[in-house]
Amino acid sequence: MNWPPPLFIVGAPRSGTTLLRNMLNRHPSLAICGETRFYHYLYARRRAFGDLGDLKNRRRLIEEYLSTERVQRLGMDLPGLGERLMREAIGYRELFTSVLEYYAESQGKPRYGEKTPHHALFTETLCEWFPGANILHLVRDPRGVVASLQRMVWAPNSIVANTQMWLDCNLGAQRSSHRPEYLLIRYEKLVAEPEQELSRICAFLGCEFAPQMLVPDAQSDANRRLRAHQKDVNLERLGKWQEQLTADDVALVEWAARSAMQDFGYESSTTAPSQWRIARARGFAALDAVRKQLVEFPGIWYYLMQPARIATEEYWKHRRDWEREGIPVSTRWRLTRDVNAQ
Repeated sequence: MNWPPPLFIVGAPRSGTTLLRNMLNRHPSLAICGETRFYHYLYARRRAFGDLGDLKNRRRLIEEYLSTERVQRLGMDLPGLGERLMREAIGYRELFTSVLEYYAESQGKPRYGEKTPHHALFTETLCEWFPGANILHLVRDPRGVVASLQRMVWAPNSIVANTQMWLDCNLGAQRSSHRPEYLLIRYEKLVAEPEQELSRICAFLGCEFAPQMLVPDAQSDANRRLRAHQKDVNLERLGKWQEQLTADDVALVEWAARSAMQDFGYESSTTAPSQWRIARARGFAALDAVRKQLVEFPGIWYYLMQPARIATEEYWKHRRDWEREGIPVSTRWRLTRDVNAQ
């Protein structure tokens, strides 16, 4: 099949990328895969896995990748996907392409795409791999992003660190803004005027607007964390940061985001924090980073010492978060196997 160029939704975490993905995925012609984390799980470890032209390397990578919780949540037939990858994944680009094509075929749709927020740091490579690929860069007010991140168990507890995450992802995605296939989308406008924004996005993608894009799915995602994204958009999401952040928090976000915040069209609302407040926030960010590394140490150890064991690393890094959120952890069997093999 001759596939048209894919599309990739990127931006900072908690910017509404899941909301946009679900909207576009309801289009009869668009199959937007959920978070594959292809770069972090596979491409960044290509030296550890080796040349995928070697069947042994390919099999090892596929077994590891399909054992991760992240891939199991994508809702695909994993045995079938594994067989497809064994046939076609002779390289990392081919592997990523096969995953997305397989998802689109399972949905019976003629165009594929993907949503992983942190692929914002990977857009130029994606554009080289997929000529003509569309980059949909969703940006949200950094104060809203930080307020949301502060409530996430997997995110840092630091205002400064979470603002830096917003900066890294948005400045990373902005590197592709010189390409005609790049489109900047404001979260605030998507929520306030969803039909108008989706019509604009569809026109950019070269497809007709479909009214069902505005209709929440009858059956919400199996992952309960994503159910909120299936609800109708509403204006209550806008400006929540004013209730969730203190005046000092807002001042720190605006100081840390600096000129990037204005470049993306967001105005400051308060004066700059004092040098004492900045120093204190930086110190807390450093301590929080150490705390987070200690909590996630087993996962970090696997990433550094045995990077090809991604399912075991994922388990040790996220198990506490999953347990707090009541998410079943099917990787436990793999952990048991690994422990018994030692």
